[in-house]
Amino acid sequence: MRKFRRKSGAVVTQLSGYEVELLTSLVNQLVEMISDGQPETFQQPESTDPFELWAQELAVDPDQPETHDDPVLRRLFPDAYPHDAQASSDFRRFTEREMKTKKIADAQVVLSSLAATAGGTIALRVPAEEVQPWLRTLTSVRIAVATRLGITDAESAEELAQLPDDDPRSFMVSVYDWLGFAQETMISAL
Repeated sequence: MRKFRRKSGAVVTQLSGYEVELLTSLVNQLVEMISDGQPETFQQPESTDPFELWAQELAVDPDQPETHDDPVLRRLFPDAYPHDAQASSDFRRFTEREMKTKKIADAQVVLSSLAATAGGTIALRVPAEEVQPWLRTLTSVRIAVATRLGITDAESAEELAQLPDDDPRSFMVSVYDWLGFAQETMISAL
């Protein structure tokens, strides 16, 4: 991956076919994890009537949403009130579906942009209005990778960076670093 640069109201870079495939796979895995394998249930609502949206949310969501077993989902959707289980449950009940819908919508923007590269044969062009969804999605993917690797702070990231090449985790560490490079250069190009 080359650095992102600003060009004609967008940020652009050239990705290899392998990079497009890798990022597409990671974003698709994120969508699957967030949606529990049912991304179609988290489509943006057609109605803009707030009362209709509220009624839909109350009809779909359980009264006591459970906390997540997956550590990645716990990092992506942390307890708002870690010392008050009831308040955390209420917060999840009223906000989590919307947060999941937003993350999936952001991921769809990224997937659409990646598809437009024709497998890396065309430069990746991210219009200014799509930069924020890109950054949020890269952050979510990077959090997922960091959680799976056990990265909790700069020190644990440094320790993993010292892994020998034959360690099976070394590839994912390089993906973690690559995602950080993409975020950093995208922000710098703004």
